[in-house]
Formats: sequence, structure tokens, C-alpha cells
Amino acid sequence: MTSQRGEVVRAHLTEPLRVDGVTLAPAGSPERIKVLNVRAAASGDVYGFVDIFFEPFKLADGKTLPLVAPSARLTVHTTIGHESTVGLEDTVANILFPPHVIFEAFRRGRNINLEKGTQVRAEAAAFVTVVDGNVIIATPPPLPVLSATPAAAFTPIPLMTPAHPHVHRAHPTPQPTASPTPTSSPMPSPTSSPTPTPTSSPA
Repeated sequence: MTSQRGEVVRAHLTEPLRVDGVTLAPAGSPERIKVLNVRAAASGDVYGFVDIFFEPFKLADGKTLPLVAPSARLTVHTTIGHESTVGLEDTVANILFPPHVIFEAFRRGRNINLEKGTQVRAEAAAFVTVVDGNVIIATPPPLPVLSATPAAAFTPIPLMTPAHPHVHRAHPTPQPTASPTPTSSPMPSPTSSPTPTPTSSPA
């Protein structure tokens, strides 16, 4: 059977889920795994893969625990030793039998096959604690938006060092400015009247 995109695979716990001695979910509790994307093996030694997503797991008390897959893409695991061995075999085959290059170009990769009963690991995507018998699930804060300004946990260093308050700063020397020209004519200054000359009266 080949998985399809959007398919839901039913799974269950193989062992009970316990935290601080308290059983959060017994063995056999159901879980759903959704297939996000599938690609079959292709020519050119291209391996197939399956992208999976764990739906939130329902605990015994009705609360849901978010899960995440350690490796969301399931594919055929190959070691460096295997890849080097295959490369050496292809090199020797190409030297001894040159048409082997054509076979290598059209060689089909391998698909990943998960048989019934295969164990798939999952990790909790939240902090789980038990306080007085009550299960507390604390999810991590959401990822920041790229367009938002991040909140710094420290005071950033200023671009320039501020001047010391006791440093004497030179003030600009004031420059004289021309006085405004008066628009009204000045008052005439008082003139002294001529002193009359005394005359002698006739005898």
C-alpha cells in the first residue's frame, strides 16, 4: 500500500505516558499521524520520502498535548560507508563495463516501507508538569513575526557617547548688528532768542 498526501494513519502508545509517577495516558491510547507530502523513488538513484505530522495527543483527562516528530521527513537511512561503497562499485563497474553508466543513470532509488507495528517516535512540544494531581501543559511562546521589532532583553549601546555634563562648551561670540533707521524726523532743537539791546530814553 502506498501512502497518499492527506492520508491519516492511526497509531497508539506502546507504553503508558507518565510524569512524576502520574499516568497521563495508558498504553494503547490512540493517536493520528497525518501524511503531508509523499514522493516516490525515481530514476537517477533518487530515494522516496514521506513527510508526517502528529496531531495533538489527547490525554486521559481530556487535555491535548502537542507533539512533534524528531524527523518530520521519513526516508531510507543510508550511512556514509554505504554511499562510499556504492560509489566505489559504480566506479569499478564503469571501468570494466562502460555501458554500466547507462544503468547507473536509470537506476531507480529505494522507497521507505513502514510495516505494520513500526514504532515512530514523537516528542512533546510543550512543558508538562503535575501539581497536586493536576496536569499543567505550558506551550512555548509563538515565534516572532519577521516584520515585528524584536524586544531586547538588554539596553542597547548608543551610537555615540553623550557629552559629559561638566565639560565646558564654547559659546558663539555675539556679532553686532546694525541699528534700525528711524522713520520719523527728529524734533527741532530749541533756538535761543536774541537778547534785546537796551536803548536810552531821551532826556
